[in-house]
Amino acid sequence: MFKFLHTPGTFVFDMDGTLLNEHHELSSLTVQALQALRERGHQLVIATGRHFMDIQAYLKQLGGGIPTITCNGAMIHNAAGELIQRTCLPLEVNETLLPLGEALGVHLNIYTDSAWLVNAPCESMLTAHVRSQFFYRQIAMQEMLGTSALKILFYGENAILQQLKAHILQATPLPIHATFSDEYYLEVMPQHISKGDALKTLAAHLQLPLTHSMAFGDGFNDVEMFNTVTHPVVMENASNKLKQLFPQAQRALSNHEDGVARFLVEHVLKVI
Repeated sequence: MFKFLHTPGTFVFDMDGTLLNEHHELSSLTVQALQALRERGHQLVIATGRHFMDIQAYLKQLGGGIPTITCNGAMIHNAAGELIQRTCLPLEVNETLLPLGEALGVHLNIYTDSAWLVNAPCESMLTAHVRSQFFYRQIAMQEMLGTSALKILFYGENAILQQLKAHILQATPLPIHATFSDEYYLEVMPQHISKGDALKTLAAHLQLPLTHSMAFGDGFNDVEMFNTVTHPVVMENASNKLKQLFPQAQRALSNHEDGVARFLVEHVLKVI
């Protein structure tokens, strides 16, 4: 099945719910598996909804030198950390969508080139960022409306977020792409911005072999990425709806069980 892996390939990894365990950490087994891939000449790519600054500690743990797709594709960096592309939302998106979220009582987050900005404190969101030490800064709603953003993130109960997404789709047509990265996270990026589109841009820029490629993920923000690679691998902890979208995709154990590392050891590293 994976005969192409006898030649250098491209391996793309989501972070939360995929590479990172339930403590938002890279396990030693995961680090070893990814290092083994690199030693065999394969190219690694990190593709995450996190901000570029939010993944630096993890990149260092993996040995650095890894191209990255962050903010779900709004930012693309090469292996040296040099910016290849950035795409921001038009301010009209802030002005239209943020009041909708505020009216429904969800937590508002925007990501800029260098910051994570919120409209109110939310302690439960900080746990996932202890390792990176990338924390939010609270600003006034009026300032949020006028701040250029790479992406907007709405955090709240799924039923309310589903209602918000329906309102967004009913609003005046906006140049956006909205998707759930998690049950409690509704994310909005510029139109035609996704992990999959960013992967195509990165591959063209770095001449990466997408004809020999594998991607691991667990959220709906991974759909376009799965459609871009030749071998999508869906995590066991992904929702049933995502699994149903990719019935032919391979399955990896949950992130709590080092699913990525164990899949690589069993299906890739042992056959090379």
